[in-house]
Amino acid sequence: MSKKLGFALLLAVALSLSLVSVAFAQGTTQKVFMADLNPLNRSGAHGHAVIQKEGRKLDTKIVTSGMAPELPHAQHIHGMAQAISECPTLAADQNGDRLINTAEGLPSYGPIQVSLTTRGDTSPASALAVKRFPVADSSGLLRYERDFSVSGKVARNLGKFAIVQHGVDLNHNGRYDFRSAGKSELDPSLPQEATIPANCGVIDRVG
Repeated sequence: MSKKLGFALLLAVALSLSLVSVAFAQGTTQKVFMADLNPLNRSGAHGHAVIQKEGRKLDTKIVTSGMAPELPHAQHIHGMAQAISECPTLAADQNGDRLINTAEGLPSYGPIQVSLTTRGDTSPASALAVKRFPVADSSGLLRYERDFSVSGKVARNLGKFAIVQHGVDLNHNGRYDFRSAGKSELDPSLPQEATIPANCGVIDRVG
């Protein structure tokens, strides 16, 4: 484990423990959820998310290391209200390119329910709002923190859902381009590198 990864995960664990303690101290109206984000598509991106829910309000914090440095990363809460979401394995690859694109992952984690943008709209309509998603720093560390409200459906089913962060620099040239994997199936004007999942983690309630 690299020093950067170890430091990032240490921060995430400390953050989690702190938030859980605060939530329980504040009473039972606030519920705490966590997700361990594990890498997909050879990204090496590990992360940890903590969500405090009170009614329809979510206080969301994410720390991830190993992301494509200095590039934006779309991130979403995915899920199906009728089933518990899972994270896909390479078995989900349908076209034989040894990658799991967003569409191939949908049967596992479900459609987008929330866009984890840094500002403005958080609905599925902002799924590809590249300019409003967080950017990893020069070491590939991504930090995200935001409070926002969600629909009643999302609030009720949060523990069935998953978090997915997107964007993998497959050829390590410092940008998303069309050379490694061609066009995104979501938007042909975007490279596949910009939209394929970098990691995924199911959301579990704490306590």
